[in-house]
Amino acid sequence: MVKMVKPNEAPVKPKKKSWVATIFKAITRPFLRLIFLVLAILDTVIHSSFLDKRGGTKADRSWFWNQLYEKDEAYYNYEEVYGGEVQNDHPEELWIHINGILNDADAAKDTCKVIYEMFGRPCKLLHNPTDGPILDLLECFVGKTGLLRLGCTGPRKLLRNILREEMKKDYKKIVLIAHSQGTIITGNVIADFNDMIEDEEMYSAEERGDIQQNVSKLEVYLLAGAAHYVSGKYVSHLECLSNRGDVVAVLGHIFPNNLKGIWRNTRGNGIRYEHCKDLVEYSNWGHTCTDHYFAPMEKGSFSESKLVTDYWLKNPERKSETETSPLVSK
Repeated sequence: MVKMVKPNEAPVKPKKKSWVATIFKAITRPFLRLIFLVLAILDTVIHSSFLDKRGGTKADRSWFWNQLYEKDEAYYNYEEVYGGEVQNDHPEELWIHINGILNDADAAKDTCKVIYEMFGRPCKLLHNPTDGPILDLLECFVGKTGLLRLGCTGPRKLLRNILREEMKKDYKKIVLIAHSQGTIITGNVIADFNDMIEDEEMYSAEERGDIQQNVSKLEVYLLAGAAHYVSGKYVSHLECLSNRGDVVAVLGHIFPNNLKGIWRNTRGNGIRYEHCKDLVEYSNWGHTCTDHYFAPMEKGSFSESKLVTDYWLKNPERKSETETSPLVSK
């Protein structure tokens, strides 16, 4: 039993903002973010020297991106996700979820609760914040096409830093479950680690060996894969799970094979999913994480996924574990 926070100790609630301030923020925030998004893309595409004049370097050209994402993404521990004492029967494992578009923090936390109920592992949350459908889709576009190669979005940077720290700890495995836009962020982070392992100029052989050993702890599950490039070359296990009727997955994981080489990103690469286990349900439709991916598992979908064969508590072949762990101890 891992004690998080006492259920009878209610957290201090912040003061509510006035309705005027709330409306003003709702109107101005999307507008300002759209401006920063346009400027960030232009700065990346035309290789602006804006940051160089401020004392930055070519690798630091992410000021506009930082303004776009500043302080929104967050990494939630167990107590922040579940709000009470949570039973952890597998302390040697760390499970993390990164959400897709149009998910506020509460919705993303609900997905973590479903993960706990299904697989018996408490799950931390790396929240990829939503900025509304238009900006979320634009963020997906620039993430897929590689326009961020000279900068780094907040969620991508945070996930990379969190994984680097968590992988140094004594966990036997780190299970990362990503959905929709989260798969784009995850794919880019895995590519970052691959680059580190293979960069003989930047890193010594010892450093690259340490990074590779740490990355080998990762198990990655991409649901509704929208990423442009995914490679599980150095991770322990990589699965890509998609519904054939999921339009988001059609733009990534299950994009037509004969067209994958045509849609190229700014690095000249077509859509590529390699060193991974591909699982596609051809009769399934829908995109949401819990309703269209986790719930169908109980009806036999994705039966070859390791999530089902090794972790799902109600798998009939695992008769010794037929009940889920209690979600929160009251």
